[in-house]
Amino acid sequence: MSVLDRYLTREFFRMLFLGILALILVSLVVVIFERVDDIAEHQPGVWVVITFFLSRIPQDIVMITPISMLLTTLLVVGAFAKNSEIIAMLAGGISVYRIMVPILCIGLVVSLGMLGLNEFVVPVTNRINMETLRLIKGKPDRRKMAKLQIWFRGKRDSAIYDENRIYHINALIPERSDDTGKIYPPEIQQLTVFDMNEHFVPIRRLDAARAVYHKPSAQTAEHEQVGFVSDLLRRANIFAESEELEFVLKEVGTWTLYQGSQRQLDDSENTEITTFQELHDYQLPHAFEEFRRDTKDPEDMNYRELNVYIKTLTESGFDMSKYIVDLRAKFSYPFVSFVMVLIGFPFALKSPRSGAAFGLGLSVFIGLSYWIILQLGVSLGHAQILPPTLAAWISHIMFASAGLYLLLSTRT
Repeated sequence: MSVLDRYLTREFFRMLFLGILALILVSLVVVIFERVDDIAEHQPGVWVVITFFLSRIPQDIVMITPISMLLTTLLVVGAFAKNSEIIAMLAGGISVYRIMVPILCIGLVVSLGMLGLNEFVVPVTNRINMETLRLIKGKPDRRKMAKLQIWFRGKRDSAIYDENRIYHINALIPERSDDTGKIYPPEIQQLTVFDMNEHFVPIRRLDAARAVYHKPSAQTAEHEQVGFVSDLLRRANIFAESEELEFVLKEVGTWTLYQGSQRQLDDSENTEITTFQELHDYQLPHAFEEFRRDTKDPEDMNYRELNVYIKTLTESGFDMSKYIVDLRAKFSYPFVSFVMVLIGFPFALKSPRSGAAFGLGLSVFIGLSYWIILQLGVSLGHAQILPPTLAAWISHIMFASAGLYLLLSTRT
C-alpha cells in the first residue's frame, strides 16, 4: 500500500467512525425519549434497559452505514478537492481513477462486513432487543403467548424419521390457566399434516380442529437423556416398528386430536376420507416446545435460514415468490455502501467548495431517493411485476450507473 493509499484510508476511516458514532448516538437519544415513560412505569431493571439499548446498535450500524459512507465520501473527497490536494495528486501524474481505488476498496470491505454482521450478529441481537422491549413495555413473556401460522418440516434425525412430513399449524397455544387456577395443557389449533412419498408428492393428509399435548410422565421423563439409544437401535433394526414408536411417544409425550379427518391419496388423485371425533396417541414424534423452538418469522431469519425455509415450502408446492424477493434483498442491501461511494466520489469532485451543509443535505436527498426506489423495486417484486433478482438490485443498478456516468464525465 502506497503512502497515498494509507493517507486516504486513514482519513476516510476516521471520518466514517465519527459519522457512524454520531448517528448511533442520535438514534439512541431518540429511542430514550420514546421509551422513557415505559421505563419509568414498569421499572424493568438497569440491566434490562442497558441490554435493550446495546442490542439495538448492530441493527443501527447496518441501517446507517450506507448514509455514513456517502456523507464520508462527500466530506473527505470534498475536503481534498477544496484544499487543492486533488489538484496536487493530478499534477503528480495520479489519475482520478487511481485516487478512487482505495476508497472503492473501503466501500467493498465495509459492504462485506455489513453482510457478515447482518447474517451472524443482527438476527441474534434483534431477538434480544425484542425480548427486552417486551419487558420494558410490561408485556408477558413471549413463550406464554400463542404463535400463529407455522410451517414445520419433519426432521431427518428424528427417532422415527418424519423428514417427508410437513406440518401446518394455525395457532400454537402454550399451557395456560384461568381465573380459578385450572391449568389447560398446550394445544394446537387447526393442525394439518402432509405425508409425502420419496418424490415429495402428497400421499396422505390429516386435518384436526385441535391437537392437545400431554407431557411425558415422571417415570418416562427420566429416560429422555437416552433417546438417542432408540435411534441407534432402529438403525440396527433391533426394535420392531410398534415397539420403537411406543418408546418415542413416551419420550416426547402424546397428542390427542379432535374433530378431524384423514385422507389417503392414490395415483388417480381420488381420496378416501375417514373422519374422527377423537384420535388418541397420534404418531407425532415432536414435543410441543419443539414446534415453538423451531419456528421463526421469515423477517427474523438470516440469509441461510430464509433460503432453507423457501426451499422447504417450494418443494411442498407453495408459492414463495414474495420471500424469494426478500431473500435477494437481504443479500443486496449491504452493498448499498459500495454504491454510495461510487456515486458520492464524482459529486464531491464537482462541488468541492460547497461545504459540510451541502454534503449533509445531498446525503439525505440521495439516501431517501435510494430508499424509495429500493422499496418500490421490492414491492414490484412482491407483485411479481419484476423478477426477484432485478427487484432487489434495481436501485443498485440505477445509482451505480449514475455514479459511473458522473465519474466518466469528470476530468481525469
